[in-house]
Amino acid sequence: MRLRYTSDALSHLDAIYEFLSERNLAAARRVAADIRAAAERLRDFPQMARLGSVSGTYEWVVRGTPYLLVYDIDEAGEEIRVLAVFHGAQDWKGDAG
Repeated sequence: MRLRYTSDALSHLDAIYEFLSERNLAAARRVAADIRAAAERLRDFPQMARLGSVSGTYEWVVRGTPYLLVYDIDEAGEEIRVLAVFHGAQDWKGDAG
């Protein structure tokens, strides 16, 4: 399956990196790499995550981080679409999908 990030998801990744890099550049690089690696794993196992709080979405916790990937699957287009990347403590339910 193809993996695609929405513009919102890319903005979230940029904001996460910027926030962390102001505090610890190495941690920012590691977390950004971990998030992208988790998204890549979805290509092989797109339905391994839990069903999302927003209908039609899935939620995947990025191991070793407090971040959550929110995505949907377009079976016909054979595409996984990362909709958002949120910190687990964020109240985001209305912001994805």
